[in-house]
Amino acid sequence: MINIIHQLRMAKGSLAKQAILREHTENEDWKTFLKLTYDESINYYISAPADNTFVPEVNFHEMVADLTLLSNRTYTGNAARDFARQGSRNYGELFRIVLDGSLKAGVSTTSINKAYPNLISVFKMMLAKDVEVVRFPCIISTKYDGVRLLAFVYNDVAMNGPGENKLLATKVVLKLRSGKVIYIKSLVEHMAKQPPGVYDGELVSGDGLQAGRTTITGQVNKCLRGTATDITDYTFCIFDLLTHQEWDTETCDRPYQYRLKALHFGLEQSSSVIFAAMATAYSVEEVNARYLTLLSHGYEGLIVRYLDDSYTWDTSSKRSGLMVKKKATNECVLECWDVTEGTGKYEGMIGALHCRGEVDGKEVKVKLGSGLSDRDREQEPNYFIGKSIDVLYNDITLAKGSMVHSLFLPRFKRIAGDYNV
Repeated sequence: MINIIHQLRMAKGSLAKQAILREHTENEDWKTFLKLTYDESINYYISAPADNTFVPEVNFHEMVADLTLLSNRTYTGNAARDFARQGSRNYGELFRIVLDGSLKAGVSTTSINKAYPNLISVFKMMLAKDVEVVRFPCIISTKYDGVRLLAFVYNDVAMNGPGENKLLATKVVLKLRSGKVIYIKSLVEHMAKQPPGVYDGELVSGDGLQAGRTTITGQVNKCLRGTATDITDYTFCIFDLLTHQEWDTETCDRPYQYRLKALHFGLEQSSSVIFAAMATAYSVEEVNARYLTLLSHGYEGLIVRYLDDSYTWDTSSKRSGLMVKKKATNECVLECWDVTEGTGKYEGMIGALHCRGEVDGKEVKVKLGSGLSDRDREQEPNYFIGKSIDVLYNDITLAKGSMVHSLFLPRFKRIAGDYNV
Protein backbone atom coordinates (compact mmCIF):
# COMPACT_ATOMS: atom_id res chain seq x y z
CA MET A 1 0.00 0.00 0.00
CA ILE A 2 2.85 2.37 0.76
CA ASN A 3 4.09 1.91 -2.80
CA ILE A 4 0.68 2.91 -4.19
CA ILE A 5 0.64 5.98 -1.95
CA HIS A 6 4.12 7.02 -3.06
CA GLN A 7 3.08 6.63 -6.73
CA LEU A 8 0.08 8.88 -6.11
CA ARG A 9 2.29 11.47 -4.42
CA MET A 10 4.65 11.54 -7.38
CA ALA A 11 1.92 11.69 -10.03
CA LYS A 12 1.13 15.10 -11.53
CA GLY A 13 -2.46 15.99 -12.28
CA SER A 14 -5.80 14.39 -11.49
CA LEU A 15 -5.86 12.18 -14.61
CA ALA A 16 -2.56 10.53 -13.67
CA LYS A 17 -3.76 9.93 -10.13
CA GLN A 18 -7.04 8.46 -11.40
CA ALA A 19 -5.11 6.04 -13.60
CA ILE A 20 -3.10 4.80 -10.60
CA LEU A 21 -6.23 4.37 -8.50
CA ARG A 22 -7.96 2.32 -11.22
CA GLU A 23 -4.99 -0.05 -11.42
CA HIS A 24 -5.95 -1.35 -7.97
CA THR A 25 -9.70 -1.87 -8.39
CA GLU A 26 -9.46 -5.51 -7.25
CA ASN A 27 -7.39 -4.77 -4.14
CA GLU A 28 -9.99 -4.99 -1.36
CA ASP A 29 -7.53 -4.21 1.47
CA TRP A 30 -6.48 -1.04 -0.35
CA LYS A 31 -10.08 0.08 -0.74
CA THR A 32 -10.76 -0.68 2.93
CA PHE A 33 -7.73 1.43 3.81
CA LEU A 34 -9.09 4.34 1.75
CA LYS A 35 -12.49 4.05 3.42
CA LEU A 36 -10.91 4.06 6.90
CA THR A 37 -8.93 7.15 5.93
CA TYR A 38 -11.56 9.25 4.14
CA ASP A 39 -14.97 8.17 5.42
CA GLU A 40 -16.26 11.11 7.47
CA SER A 41 -18.56 8.85 9.48
CA ILE A 42 -15.52 7.35 11.22
CA ASN A 43 -13.84 9.38 13.94
CA TYR A 44 -10.76 8.18 15.84
CA TYR A 45 -10.80 11.09 18.33
CA ILE A 46 -7.02 11.40 18.21
CA SER A 47 -4.43 13.04 15.98
CA ALA A 48 -1.60 11.09 14.40
CA PRO A 49 1.43 10.87 16.71
CA ALA A 50 4.51 12.95 15.86
CA ASP A 51 6.50 9.87 14.90
CA ASN A 52 8.38 8.60 11.84
CA THR A 53 8.68 4.90 12.66
CA PHE A 54 9.06 2.80 9.51
CA VAL A 55 7.46 -0.67 9.54
CA PRO A 56 8.35 -2.77 6.46
CA GLU A 57 5.55 -5.33 6.86
CA VAL A 58 2.19 -4.50 8.41
CA ASN A 59 -0.49 -6.91 9.59
CA PHE A 60 -3.32 -4.97 7.99
CA HIS A 61 -6.19 -6.75 9.72
CA GLU A 62 -4.64 -6.27 13.15
CA MET A 63 -4.24 -2.58 12.34
CA VAL A 64 -7.93 -2.34 11.40
CA ALA A 65 -8.88 -3.98 14.71
CA ASP A 66 -6.79 -1.46 16.66
CA LEU A 67 -8.26 1.47 14.74
CA THR A 68 -11.72 0.16 15.58
CA LEU A 69 -10.86 0.33 19.28
CA LEU A 70 -10.09 4.04 18.84
CA SER A 71 -13.22 4.77 16.81
CA ASN A 72 -15.36 2.98 19.43
CA ARG A 73 -13.75 5.11 22.14
CA THR A 74 -12.45 2.02 23.97
CA TYR A 75 -9.49 4.25 24.80
CA THR A 76 -9.88 7.94 25.62
CA GLY A 77 -7.70 10.77 26.91
CA ASN A 78 -4.12 9.81 27.81
CA ALA A 79 -4.88 6.13 27.26
CA ALA A 80 -5.89 6.91 23.65
CA ARG A 81 -2.72 8.91 23.07
CA ASP A 82 -0.58 6.05 24.43
CA PHE A 83 -2.48 3.54 22.31
CA ALA A 84 -2.01 5.69 19.19
CA ARG A 85 1.73 6.02 19.83
CA GLN A 86 1.98 2.23 20.14
CA GLY A 87 -0.06 1.85 16.95
CA SER A 88 2.38 4.12 15.14
CA ARG A 89 5.28 1.94 16.28
CA ASN A 90 3.45 -1.25 15.29
CA TYR A 91 2.09 -0.18 11.89
CA GLY A 92 4.14 2.83 10.83
CA GLU A 93 3.01 5.36 8.23
CA LEU A 94 -0.18 3.53 7.23
CA PHE A 95 -1.57 3.94 10.76
CA ARG A 96 -0.63 7.61 10.90
CA ILE A 97 -2.20 8.29 7.47
CA VAL A 98 -5.55 6.91 8.65
CA LEU A 99 -5.50 9.11 11.76
CA ASP A 100 -4.56 12.14 9.61
CA GLY A 101 -7.45 11.43 7.25
CA SER A 102 -5.37 11.97 4.12
CA LEU A 103 -2.91 10.21 1.82
CA LYS A 104 -1.12 13.59 1.46
CA ALA A 105 -1.15 12.93 -2.26
CA GLY A 106 -3.67 15.44 -3.61
CA VAL A 107 -6.41 12.80 -3.63
CA SER A 108 -9.91 13.69 -2.45
CA THR A 109 -13.08 11.74 -1.70
CA THR A 110 -14.41 12.80 -5.11
CA SER A 111 -11.34 11.33 -6.84
CA ILE A 112 -11.64 8.05 -4.93
CA ASN A 113 -15.34 7.65 -5.74
CA LYS A 114 -14.62 8.26 -9.42
CA ALA A 115 -12.21 5.31 -9.41
CA TYR A 116 -14.28 3.14 -7.03
CA PRO A 117 -17.94 4.26 -7.28
CA ASN A 118 -19.66 4.83 -3.92
CA LEU A 119 -16.70 3.52 -1.91
CA ILE A 120 -16.73 6.52 0.40
CA SER A 121 -20.21 7.27 1.71
CA VAL A 122 -21.47 10.82 1.20
CA PHE A 123 -23.56 12.05 4.12
CA LYS A 124 -26.77 13.76 3.05
CA MET A 125 -29.39 15.82 4.85
CA MET A 126 -31.93 18.51 4.04
CA LEU A 127 -30.13 21.73 3.11
CA ALA A 128 -31.50 25.24 2.70
CA LYS A 129 -31.37 27.10 -0.61
CA ASP A 130 -31.32 30.84 -1.18
CA VAL A 131 -34.47 31.20 -3.31
CA GLU A 132 -37.68 33.18 -3.16
CA VAL A 133 -40.47 32.22 -0.75
CA VAL A 134 -43.35 31.19 -2.98
CA ARG A 135 -46.04 29.59 -0.75
CA PHE A 136 -48.04 30.72 2.23
CA PRO A 137 -48.65 30.16 5.05
CA CYS A 138 -45.15 28.98 5.89
CA ILE A 139 -43.07 28.38 9.01
CA ILE A 140 -40.24 30.84 9.64
CA SER A 141 -37.54 30.13 12.19
CA THR A 142 -34.39 31.80 13.39
CA LYS A 143 -31.25 31.00 11.37
CA TYR A 144 -28.83 30.30 14.18
CA ASP A 145 -25.12 30.72 13.53
CA GLY A 146 -23.63 27.50 14.79
CA VAL A 147 -22.92 23.92 13.75
CA ARG A 148 -25.51 21.67 12.07
CA LEU A 149 -25.99 18.54 14.17
CA LEU A 150 -28.14 15.42 14.04
CA ALA A 151 -28.85 13.24 17.07
CA PHE A 152 -29.66 9.61 16.26
CA VAL A 153 -31.53 8.18 19.25
CA TYR A 154 -31.92 4.39 19.23
CA ASN A 155 -33.87 2.13 21.55
CA ASP A 156 -32.39 -1.36 21.41
CA VAL A 157 -34.00 -4.33 23.16
CA ALA A 158 -31.53 -6.60 24.93
CA MET A 159 -31.91 -9.81 26.95
CA ASN A 160 -30.16 -10.56 30.25
CA GLY A 161 -30.55 -14.27 29.64
CA PRO A 162 -32.97 -17.03 28.65
CA GLY A 163 -36.44 -16.40 30.01
CA GLU A 164 -35.51 -13.13 31.71
CA ASN A 165 -37.22 -9.78 31.22
CA LYS A 166 -36.17 -7.68 28.27
CA LEU A 167 -34.28 -4.50 29.11
CA LEU A 168 -34.39 -1.30 27.08
CA ALA A 169 -30.93 0.12 26.31
CA THR A 170 -30.75 3.55 24.65
CA LYS A 171 -27.93 4.54 22.32
CA VAL A 172 -27.24 8.05 21.02
CA VAL A 173 -24.99 8.92 18.07
CA LEU A 174 -24.26 12.57 17.22
CA LYS A 175 -23.25 13.48 13.66
CA LEU A 176 -22.15 16.73 12.07
CA ARG A 177 -23.16 17.89 8.61
CA SER A 178 -20.11 16.12 7.14
CA GLY A 179 -21.29 12.84 8.69
CA LYS A 180 -18.43 12.89 11.20
CA VAL A 181 -19.39 11.30 14.52
CA ILE A 182 -18.79 13.50 17.57
CA TYR A 183 -19.10 12.77 21.28
CA ILE A 184 -20.50 15.47 23.59
CA LYS A 185 -21.12 13.85 26.97
CA SER A 186 -23.89 16.03 28.41
CA LEU A 187 -25.82 16.16 25.12
CA VAL A 188 -25.63 12.39 24.67
CA GLU A 189 -26.95 11.93 28.22
CA HIS A 190 -29.87 14.30 27.65
CA MET A 191 -30.84 12.91 24.24
CA ALA A 192 -30.83 9.39 25.70
CA LYS A 193 -34.02 10.41 27.56
CA GLN A 194 -35.84 11.27 24.32
CA PRO A 195 -38.08 9.03 22.19
CA PRO A 196 -36.24 7.22 19.38
CA GLY A 197 -35.72 9.06 16.12
CA VAL A 198 -33.40 11.36 14.18
CA TYR A 199 -33.36 14.88 15.64
CA ASP A 200 -32.17 17.57 13.22
CA GLY A 201 -30.99 20.91 14.57
CA GLU A 202 -28.25 23.49 15.12
CA LEU A 203 -25.71 23.41 17.93
CA VAL A 204 -24.95 26.99 18.99
CA SER A 205 -23.14 28.96 21.64
CA GLY A 206 -25.60 30.63 24.01
CA ASP A 207 -28.47 32.12 22.01
CA GLY A 208 -26.98 31.35 18.59
CA LEU A 209 -25.97 34.88 17.62
CA GLN A 210 -23.35 35.41 14.89
CA ALA A 211 -20.85 36.54 17.53
CA GLY A 212 -20.84 33.05 19.07
CA ARG A 213 -19.89 31.13 15.94
CA THR A 214 -16.15 31.03 16.67
CA THR A 215 -16.79 29.82 20.23
CA ILE A 216 -18.97 26.87 19.28
CA THR A 217 -16.82 25.75 16.35
CA GLY A 218 -13.73 25.83 18.56
CA GLN A 219 -15.39 23.66 21.20
CA VAL A 220 -16.76 21.25 18.61
CA ASN A 221 -13.29 20.82 17.11
CA LYS A 222 -11.89 19.89 20.53
CA CYS A 223 -14.51 17.17 20.91
CA LEU A 224 -13.78 15.92 17.40
CA ARG A 225 -10.07 15.62 18.18
CA GLY A 226 -10.74 13.95 21.52
CA THR A 227 -9.06 16.70 23.57
CA ALA A 228 -12.44 17.35 25.24
CA THR A 229 -15.49 15.19 25.93
CA ASP A 230 -17.98 17.98 26.63
CA ILE A 231 -18.68 21.63 25.87
CA THR A 232 -20.13 24.47 27.91
CA ASP A 233 -22.81 27.12 27.36
CA TYR A 234 -24.31 25.44 24.30
CA THR A 235 -27.86 25.08 23.02
CA PHE A 236 -29.12 22.37 20.69
CA CYS A 237 -31.94 24.06 18.75
CA ILE A 238 -34.04 21.27 17.17
CA PHE A 239 -36.28 21.94 14.19
CA ASP A 240 -37.13 18.51 12.72
CA LEU A 241 -37.68 14.88 13.71
CA LEU A 242 -37.67 11.79 11.49
CA THR A 243 -38.10 8.10 12.16
CA HIS A 244 -35.12 5.79 11.66
CA GLN A 245 -36.94 4.02 8.84
CA GLU A 246 -37.41 7.33 7.02
CA TRP A 247 -33.76 8.21 7.46
CA ASP A 248 -32.39 4.80 6.48
CA THR A 249 -34.52 4.58 3.33
CA GLU A 250 -34.20 8.29 2.50
CA THR A 251 -37.97 8.37 2.09
CA CYS A 252 -40.16 10.74 4.07
CA ASP A 253 -43.60 11.58 2.72
CA ARG A 254 -44.90 13.06 5.98
CA PRO A 255 -45.50 16.83 5.69
CA TYR A 256 -43.40 19.10 7.89
CA GLN A 257 -46.41 20.10 10.00
CA TYR A 258 -46.80 16.49 11.16
CA ARG A 259 -43.11 16.00 11.83
CA LEU A 260 -43.14 19.25 13.81
CA LYS A 261 -46.17 18.09 15.82
CA ALA A 262 -44.37 14.82 16.68
CA LEU A 263 -41.31 16.79 17.75
CA HIS A 264 -43.28 19.07 20.06
CA PHE A 265 -45.20 16.13 21.49
CA GLY A 266 -42.15 14.02 22.34
CA LEU A 267 -39.16 16.25 23.04
CA GLU A 268 -38.21 16.91 26.65
CA GLN A 269 -36.64 20.38 26.67
CA SER A 270 -33.95 21.63 29.02
CA SER A 271 -31.75 24.70 29.34
CA SER A 272 -29.49 23.31 26.60
CA VAL A 273 -31.96 21.40 24.37
CA ILE A 274 -34.86 23.43 22.96
CA PHE A 275 -37.29 23.78 20.07
CA ALA A 276 -35.98 26.22 17.46
CA ALA A 277 -37.86 29.52 17.68
CA MET A 278 -40.64 29.50 15.06
CA ALA A 279 -43.61 31.53 13.85
CA THR A 280 -46.13 31.38 11.00
CA ALA A 281 -45.93 33.87 8.14
CA TYR A 282 -48.78 34.60 5.74
CA SER A 283 -47.03 36.95 3.28
CA VAL A 284 -43.70 38.09 1.88
CA GLU A 285 -44.05 41.25 3.95
CA GLU A 286 -44.23 39.24 7.16
CA VAL A 287 -41.17 37.20 6.16
CA ASN A 288 -39.17 40.35 5.39
CA ALA A 289 -40.24 42.06 8.61
CA ARG A 290 -39.16 39.06 10.70
CA TYR A 291 -35.90 38.86 8.77
CA LEU A 292 -34.99 42.48 9.55
CA THR A 293 -35.89 41.98 13.21
CA LEU A 294 -33.61 38.95 13.51
CA LEU A 295 -30.73 40.80 11.82
CA SER A 296 -31.15 43.72 14.22
CA HIS A 297 -30.83 41.33 17.17
CA GLY A 298 -27.57 39.88 15.85
CA TYR A 299 -28.81 36.67 14.21
CA GLU A 300 -27.68 35.48 10.77
CA GLY A 301 -31.13 35.52 9.22
CA LEU A 302 -34.07 33.12 8.97
CA ILE A 303 -35.16 29.77 7.55
CA VAL A 304 -38.49 29.14 5.80
CA ARG A 305 -40.15 25.72 5.70
CA TYR A 306 -43.37 24.82 3.95
CA LEU A 307 -46.03 23.05 6.02
CA ASP A 308 -46.90 20.43 3.38
CA ASP A 309 -43.39 19.49 2.25
CA SER A 310 -41.54 16.25 2.91
CA TYR A 311 -37.91 15.91 3.99
CA THR A 312 -35.36 15.67 1.17
CA TRP A 313 -31.81 14.36 1.30
CA ASP A 314 -29.58 16.94 -0.39
CA THR A 315 -25.86 17.37 -0.92
CA SER A 316 -24.02 20.68 -0.78
CA SER A 317 -23.92 20.76 -4.58
CA LYS A 318 -27.62 20.01 -5.04
CA ARG A 319 -30.31 21.54 -2.86
CA SER A 320 -34.03 21.05 -3.35
CA GLY A 321 -35.23 24.51 -2.33
CA LEU A 322 -37.92 22.99 -0.07
CA MET A 323 -36.13 24.68 2.83
CA VAL A 324 -35.35 28.34 2.12
CA LYS A 325 -32.66 30.44 3.77
CA LYS A 326 -32.62 34.18 3.91
CA LYS A 327 -29.48 35.79 5.31
CA ALA A 328 -27.40 38.89 4.82
CA THR A 329 -25.11 38.12 1.89
CA ASN A 330 -22.90 40.52 -0.03
CA GLU A 331 -20.68 39.90 -3.03
CA CYS A 332 -17.36 41.39 -4.11
CA VAL A 333 -14.47 40.67 -6.48
CA LEU A 334 -10.96 40.12 -5.08
CA GLU A 335 -7.65 39.11 -6.67
CA CYS A 336 -6.03 35.81 -5.70
CA TRP A 337 -2.31 36.40 -5.17
CA ASP A 338 -1.30 33.17 -3.38
CA VAL A 339 -2.62 29.88 -2.00
CA THR A 340 -2.13 27.88 1.20
CA GLU A 341 -1.73 24.11 1.15
CA GLY A 342 -4.49 22.22 2.94
CA THR A 343 -4.16 20.07 6.04
CA GLY A 344 -5.73 16.76 7.04
CA LYS A 345 -7.64 15.24 4.13
CA TYR A 346 -6.74 18.26 1.97
CA GLU A 347 -3.00 17.96 2.49
CA GLY A 348 -1.27 18.14 -0.88
CA MET A 349 -4.18 20.15 -2.27
CA ILE A 350 -5.29 23.77 -2.03
CA GLY A 351 -6.47 24.68 1.45
CA ALA A 352 -7.26 28.36 0.96
CA LEU A 353 -6.89 31.19 -1.53
CA HIS A 354 -5.12 34.38 -0.41
CA CYS A 355 -7.20 37.22 -1.82
CA ARG A 356 -6.99 41.00 -1.64
CA GLY A 357 -8.69 44.05 -3.05
CA GLU A 358 -10.91 46.98 -2.20
CA VAL A 359 -14.47 46.59 -0.88
CA ASP A 360 -16.63 49.62 -0.19
CA GLY A 361 -13.53 51.82 -0.19
CA LYS A 362 -11.70 49.62 2.35
CA GLU A 363 -8.52 47.62 1.76
CA VAL A 364 -9.36 43.95 2.34
CA LYS A 365 -7.22 40.81 2.71
CA VAL A 366 -8.73 37.42 3.37
CA LYS A 367 -7.97 33.68 3.25
CA LEU A 368 -10.72 31.97 1.31
CA GLY A 369 -11.31 28.26 1.95
CA SER A 370 -15.05 27.88 2.48
CA GLY A 371 -16.90 27.20 -0.76
CA LEU A 372 -14.02 25.46 -2.53
CA SER A 373 -15.07 22.07 -3.90
CA ASP A 374 -12.81 19.02 -4.03
CA ARG A 375 -12.37 19.71 -7.73
CA ASP A 376 -11.25 23.27 -6.95
CA ARG A 377 -8.77 22.05 -4.35
CA GLU A 378 -7.21 19.56 -6.77
CA GLN A 379 -6.24 22.32 -9.22
CA GLU A 380 -2.69 23.59 -9.56
CA PRO A 381 -2.09 26.91 -7.70
CA ASN A 382 -1.70 28.86 -10.96
CA TYR A 383 -5.28 27.95 -11.82
CA PHE A 384 -6.29 30.63 -9.28
CA ILE A 385 -3.24 32.88 -8.75
CA GLY A 386 -3.59 36.14 -10.65
CA LYS A 387 -7.31 35.57 -11.28
CA SER A 388 -10.24 37.69 -10.10
CA ILE A 389 -12.46 35.78 -7.66
CA ASP A 390 -16.16 36.31 -6.96
CA VAL A 391 -16.52 36.22 -3.17
CA LEU A 392 -19.64 36.02 -0.99
CA TYR A 393 -19.48 37.50 2.51
CA ASN A 394 -21.70 38.75 5.32
CA ASP A 395 -19.86 41.84 6.55
CA ILE A 396 -16.57 43.77 6.53
CA THR A 397 -14.58 43.47 9.76
CA LEU A 398 -11.50 45.11 11.27
CA ALA A 399 -9.50 43.31 13.96
CA LYS A 400 -8.27 45.38 16.88
CA GLY A 401 -4.90 46.97 16.05
CA SER A 402 -5.12 46.05 12.37
CA MET A 403 -4.97 48.52 9.48
CA VAL A 404 -6.34 46.12 6.88
CA HIS A 405 -9.94 44.90 6.89
CA SER A 406 -11.17 41.34 6.48
CA LEU A 407 -14.54 39.75 5.65
CA PHE A 408 -16.95 37.96 7.97
CA LEU A 409 -17.89 34.48 6.67
CA PRO A 410 -16.19 34.79 3.26
CA ARG A 411 -17.09 32.06 0.74
CA PHE A 412 -15.61 31.24 -2.65
CA LYS A 413 -18.23 31.51 -5.39
CA ARG A 414 -16.25 31.13 -8.63
CA ILE A 415 -13.51 32.63 -10.74
CA ALA A 416 -14.95 35.91 -11.95
CA GLY A 417 -16.54 35.51 -15.36
CA ASP A 418 -16.77 31.70 -15.13
CA TYR A 419 -20.56 31.59 -15.20
CA ASN A 420 -20.72 27.88 -15.98
CA VAL A 421 -19.76 27.12 -12.37
